[in-house]
Amino acid sequence: MLISSCPTNSKPSTSRLQAIRLCIDRPLTRSRLLSGVTITDFKSLAEAVRELHRSHRVPHIIITSVRLPHDNEQGEEPELSIVGSTADSDFNPRLFRLKVPAFPVFFSGTGDMFAALMVARLREACLAADLLSTAHWQSPDEVTATELPLAKAAEKVLASMHLVLKKTMDSRQQELEKMEGTEQLNSGIGEEADKDNERDKYLRLTKAAEVRVVRNWKDLVYPPDIEAFKAHAVNVELD
Repeated sequence: MLISSCPTNSKPSTSRLQAIRLCIDRPLTRSRLLSGVTITDFKSLAEAVRELHRSHRVPHIIITSVRLPHDNEQGEEPELSIVGSTADSDFNPRLFRLKVPAFPVFFSGTGDMFAALMVARLREACLAADLLSTAHWQSPDEVTATELPLAKAAEKVLASMHLVLKKTMDSRQQELEKMEGTEQLNSGIGEEADKDNERDKYLRLTKAAEVRVVRNWKDLVYPPDIEAFKAHAVNVELD
């Protein structure tokens, strides 16, 4: 189950909980709705993940774009967390967390890219762990959170996505500078001309923020600097 950020017109369906991807617009809010647990800190987040494992019998869970109180204290660089878990044989969570820098741009297409990469990388990691013939690709109980195939897959995915998004942001900035250095596209005057210019600017910036997947395919196939995106275990005592 992938709980990620998606456009607000994407509605989750409880009949599709067993699908690889569950598309929602507010990850923690919808995690609360699906689990019945109010999430305020990592302990309550762990409880919610445990409830999702047990109630819906979902072995693998990833929640993207996680921001909790005390994250990003004053003076720190903005970050987002990705929290994942593969259940053990009793459907208790094995939680891990990865942190990534938060870019000050709304990108278009990140949820689809993350989901597609996770499917490929998870299969790759499960193949390496000889789990493809195991039910649900579920690791034995002795495998720790950071050694889970799901964690290994997430590390590669985030390494790739970070570079692709950085290149997309740089390209967007170049487009913005180009727009500021040229005359307005609509040379008319008056309120309608202003509206047309604002619309043209918005469309150009929106297009510039679409993730540059095809032209950066090498970064997806050969993720760089994986060590900068290592998973860390989340040790929480649950009741």
